[in-house]
Amino acid sequence: MKLPYLVALLLMSFPSVSAAEPVRERIEWIDIWVTNADQDDLPRVLLVGDSIVRGYFAETEKRLSGKAACARLTTSKCVSDPTFNEDLQLLLKQYKFDVIHFNNGLHGWGYDEEQYREGLSNTVAALKKHAPHAKLIWATTTPDRDKSDLQKFGKRAERVKDRNRIAAEIMKQHSIPSDDLFGLVENHPDWQSNDGVHFNAQGKEAQASQVAETIQKHLP
Repeated sequence: MKLPYLVALLLMSFPSVSAAEPVRERIEWIDIWVTNADQDDLPRVLLVGDSIVRGYFAETEKRLSGKAACARLTTSKCVSDPTFNEDLQLLLKQYKFDVIHFNNGLHGWGYDEEQYREGLSNTVAALKKHAPHAKLIWATTTPDRDKSDLQKFGKRAERVKDRNRIAAEIMKQHSIPSDDLFGLVENHPDWQSNDGVHFNAQGKEAQASQVAETIQKHLP
């Protein structure tokens, strides 16, 4: 048997391995919540993000009461994870959303910024494909702060800025407006919780106010 033919047979006998293996975190989670799923009398809004979004979701929903039905998909996965868009499609296949307000940037530190760029570009493409009639709004990623001195940014704040710059370029290409939550909280260490990442009640309320106002401008 000729060697090239033998090699081909051997390759066919083994399962292929994906070129994009996920970078796992110690704890991974996903949280999906859909309010008024049995009703369709109001525009439906989806908020996509992580625990920051989950933190301001309830107050955002309260502020949009009577104007929109709200849902959320919050997860620890980074857009660079090859299964992120599959999770997103769980909702996009089941519900028609009029507005999708989305963010991703505080997880997946094992991915470099070029992988982040590729992942976010793929997510925008997935949103356009599976929710073609939705108005998309990008939310900038909020910075971390030094737990010992909340007046100072944390060690990952520069990477957050880099990811926000990458996201700005992508959103400009697709004419997607941005909701600048980084700018909102940048000069408010008093809104930060003691872990340096999440926000206290005042911070959550401030973010919810801006997010609800931004979404309301784009409701049909």
